[in-house]
Amino acid sequence: MATATFDNSYLEENDNTNLDHIPGEYGLPFIGKAIPILKDLHNVIDDHYKRFGEVSRIRIGEQKGLLIVGGDNYKTIYLDRDKNYSARMGYDKTLATMYPDTILLSDFSDHKPLRRMFQSAFKNDAMRTYIDMMNPVLQRNIEQYKNEKDFVFFPAVKKTLLDVAAKVFVGIDDLDGEEAQRLADSFLKSSDGLTAIVRKEIPGGKFKRGKDGIAYQRDFFRKLVRERRGTDGTDTLTYLCNERDDEGNLFGEEDIIDQMVFLLFAAHDTTTSALCHMVYYTAKDAQWQQRLRDEANEVGSEFLSYDDLDSRVATDLVFHESLRLHPSVPMMQRRTIKACKIGGCDVPANTIIFIPPTYNHRMPEFWSNPDDFDPERFAPDRQEHKSHSFAYMPFGGGPHKCIGMHFAAMVAKTFMHQFVLTYDFTTTQKGAPKADYFPLPKPSDGVPLKLKSLK
Repeated sequence: MATATFDNSYLEENDNTNLDHIPGEYGLPFIGKAIPILKDLHNVIDDHYKRFGEVSRIRIGEQKGLLIVGGDNYKTIYLDRDKNYSARMGYDKTLATMYPDTILLSDFSDHKPLRRMFQSAFKNDAMRTYIDMMNPVLQRNIEQYKNEKDFVFFPAVKKTLLDVAAKVFVGIDDLDGEEAQRLADSFLKSSDGLTAIVRKEIPGGKFKRGKDGIAYQRDFFRKLVRERRGTDGTDTLTYLCNERDDEGNLFGEEDIIDQMVFLLFAAHDTTTSALCHMVYYTAKDAQWQQRLRDEANEVGSEFLSYDDLDSRVATDLVFHESLRLHPSVPMMQRRTIKACKIGGCDVPANTIIFIPPTYNHRMPEFWSNPDDFDPERFAPDRQEHKSHSFAYMPFGGGPHKCIGMHFAAMVAKTFMHQFVLTYDFTTTQKGAPKADYFPLPKPSDGVPLKLKSLK
């Protein structure tokens, strides 16, 4: 990776915790407001906003920092014209404990070559091959849902998308084989490890199991990188193995491994969350479910092609409305490098800032009836998401805007196309379930469904 040209001494600085001049409250000793946030993130943020304003001090677990809401504040932070907001240090005690050297956690001149690495992997030609690869994988999994008694969507779609990741990202053909199963098991351990409260490698502990899962993945990908150099495969790993930097050099083995390990986590969990909410809302709303089914029938094929994606208008509206109500990453983080002002407050250098897009997504100044499921708000005649450039930001913004956001939309549309053609589905739950926010947002009951086969 290219050597950073900026002063990176901030990487050695400790977090600033001198925030008493800013209104807010830390909560309980040692854990702060971690437990209330796990139980009800939105209402904790809402309480802070109404009592203290757009910028307030808070403690979440071992980290003291500032809770930030508001479109103008997010625009300042994400566009980062002064290069003052570090993703690497923002996530230093959370994501970086598992995935330290990844595209999401890279700053400034370190970020550009990693985006360059993914250039071929997310171009149109690659996406065309991905959709052709995933269609039969989705079909096989979706048809198996009818065999499950007391069907619950979350574990089923999680397994489905792990199969898609094994095929599309890694190029594994035998999805029932030992290689695919061991990779899936290691991923589940590493993903679960991120929820560990104690982030120390204690034998038998959740965090240690997560780190062991990462170690397995690294060894697994190291072997494959050496095999894929110079080959013509159409999976993501092979694209990365043969991509070159601006000087024409192949990217390093360890750099590729870093990104592949993170890609499994980032792409899988976010899309799982989005589909859980798309299915939840269309299970409750028969009219929207039928609109998706009518749109799918217009294609005249059980599979979507890449050229069909832009015409999936109703599915796109449901996708974005589901992400508005439940963004797949409900809390993002940065850390200041220099002293600055945010929302009129003097913010010292090295201050952690917590950025919950989930709150901007429901602010009444941006959205009409913000708690309602109303996909038409994204339609051309309303376009509420354009009320502010940072009213809607499920994929972040600025230089760190998610490079895989079009891939996520493609997976969601492709899955929903097959799912609504295969089943009529209704929820079996009574009332609205509690929302889980971590490790990924989803209804707490996992979305139990009654499936009626349409084939």
